[in-house]
Amino acid sequence: MRKGNDYTVYDNDTLTPGYKAKIEHTVYSGSESDLSDLLKLTVGDISALKEKNIAQEQAAYEKAIDALKDWEALAANTRKYEKALDYKNVPEVSHTSNKWEKDGTDRFTISNKVYKMTYNIYERSSWRNDTVKYDVRWNIYTNRPDYTNAYKVAGQERVCATRVEAEKYIQGRIKAYLHLFTEISPPIPKDLEKSFMVHGYLLPGYVTEEMQKAEAEKAEKPAEKKPSIRKQLNELKADQKKNPQELQKTRPENEIG
Repeated sequence: MRKGNDYTVYDNDTLTPGYKAKIEHTVYSGSESDLSDLLKLTVGDISALKEKNIAQEQAAYEKAIDALKDWEALAANTRKYEKALDYKNVPEVSHTSNKWEKDGTDRFTISNKVYKMTYNIYERSSWRNDTVKYDVRWNIYTNRPDYTNAYKVAGQERVCATRVEAEKYIQGRIKAYLHLFTEISPPIPKDLEKSFMVHGYLLPGYVTEEMQKAEAEKAEKPAEKKPSIRKQLNELKADQKKNPQELQKTRPENEIG
């Protein structure tokens, strides 16, 4: 048995699951009975036939490799199209327009295109001593429509003795992160950028803090003023007063006076 070469294509995109295609082909030499005709020949004849066949095999192999290279280029293009569709097919994220909403199970949510904050207060009582406790849970995540690339920004759980204490605590957390919910699409910090990227490209409708900073610096930079015509004339007149001799016209030697 003779085993052929493997031909493999890899996608080295580290942001998505790897793409791998593999072609494997195995060549069998046939049963032993197929040797009967060859065994009647001399060693020299068999060797000559072998060398001739190797040359033909190599030519066929190189032709096959060329075809596989063409396939590799086509496969790479297919993957590019798939990535472009991945980007284009990301749906517009839903959000509450920076308003608190209750989902019917004592869970409250506020969100925009970048951030989503949720909290709930769960009342529980102990059957041993009839005491009542209040579990407060809150979290802030990046607001991605598929949730698979959502990053946790902040969050905590706390047990409070009274409802008043629980409400006071969560209102303090809401106030601490209120700055995240003043715009529909706030600028994205560097450490959260990947949550809003597909294959390394920022999704439409978003702006990063770096992009915002660059725009601000560009707006603050004074535009280069072109010198006015009047200023240029004044400078020319000043130069003429300093060097009057250079302005005198010399008469040509052959000019008749």
